[in-house]
Amino acid sequence: MAKGRHQVRGTTDVLALQMDALFKAAPASVLSIFGGLIALAAYWSPQTQSGLLVWFTIVCAPAVAHIASAVLRYKGIPKGWGPVAWSHLVKAIYLTAGTAWGVGGAWMLTIGDDHQTLVICCLAMGAVTCTFPAIVYGAAYNLFQVPIFTLFAITLASGDIEYGQLLALASVLLCIALAVIARGMGSQLTLALRLSLENKQLAEELADHGAALERANRELIVETLTDPLTGLANRRQLMNFMRANAGRSSLLIVDIDHFKSYNDSFGHVDGDLCLVLVADALQTSIRPGRDLAARFGGEEFAIILGDLSQEQAVEVAELVRGNVQSLLTLHARKIRRMVTVSIGFAHRDDDRQKPNATLMAEADAALYEAKNSGRNRVCIGSDPVTVFGEEASRNATARG
Repeated sequence: MAKGRHQVRGTTDVLALQMDALFKAAPASVLSIFGGLIALAAYWSPQTQSGLLVWFTIVCAPAVAHIASAVLRYKGIPKGWGPVAWSHLVKAIYLTAGTAWGVGGAWMLTIGDDHQTLVICCLAMGAVTCTFPAIVYGAAYNLFQVPIFTLFAITLASGDIEYGQLLALASVLLCIALAVIARGMGSQLTLALRLSLENKQLAEELADHGAALERANRELIVETLTDPLTGLANRRQLMNFMRANAGRSSLLIVDIDHFKSYNDSFGHVDGDLCLVLVADALQTSIRPGRDLAARFGGEEFAIILGDLSQEQAVEVAELVRGNVQSLLTLHARKIRRMVTVSIGFAHRDDDRQKPNATLMAEADAALYEAKNSGRNRVCIGSDPVTVFGEEASRNATARG
């Protein structure tokens, strides 16, 4: 069923391209009006003028209709018309034009002399030749040329025109030949349109697949480098960031104090919410794009501060501690009790290169000391930094 719908849609899309080609050629319909004027000039007489004017009006009508419908189609009027509806209109226009030229031409053959006969035959041939591009939609082309050649052949064969029988035979043969040529060339043009359409659809599908693949790659990168709970960087991204920032930098290892007790007392849902809020506090304490906050796992986090002096980095560490301690005030409905963190601090200067492994070991040792020194504090090496004084609190508040 899906394949059938796809084929129907493909056929409709090709028909739409055929209609585009026909309506783009609509201005050529003006030639039919010029041809009618030439016929009027050649056959004009007091006895024929009424019939010629009626015929000329009928010839002009489909030409004007073709041009007007091209303008309407360009403007999308009427709304809701699909390729099939436009194809019906096109066939009606071409049939009307072909019949008008066939009937009018046959009538002129019966009333004209040899010179006038030559004129109308040439005009009929010119009309068929000018509409040859319509072979892109063979049904329309045949509806135009078959009535002309058929009516001319009948008139030539039944009249007393010199060489009428031969001209009638030539008309029939030419009609058949043009129908065969139109069928062959039209099928090739239709195939070209179909291939063009399929190439366009393939390009669109490839673009869609490429966009989907790009989205999938971005999602994979996010999943690979991001902690799914907190949205912070994970350990892999942290190590990549540390390797990319081998110059002056500071490492903070942040551990939530007594988190196991919090988790056991209030459950994993509240415990996860606590982790998310602590992660947000860490993220808002650093400079976006220049520093990186990451989750090691469990209740342990890490922050890399790039290109800050040790004093500036310590102020950031105290800001982190203060922001976490403020969570109970800021999120009273989400935090069940006071939450604090212990922070191990390690620093690396430009003039004293220090491997990342050493920086990590120093921060780990400092964290151990912060825990043993009473928690809720920043510790550099084995030296805990006082965080309960007014100056530290003012610094933390000012930077927050």
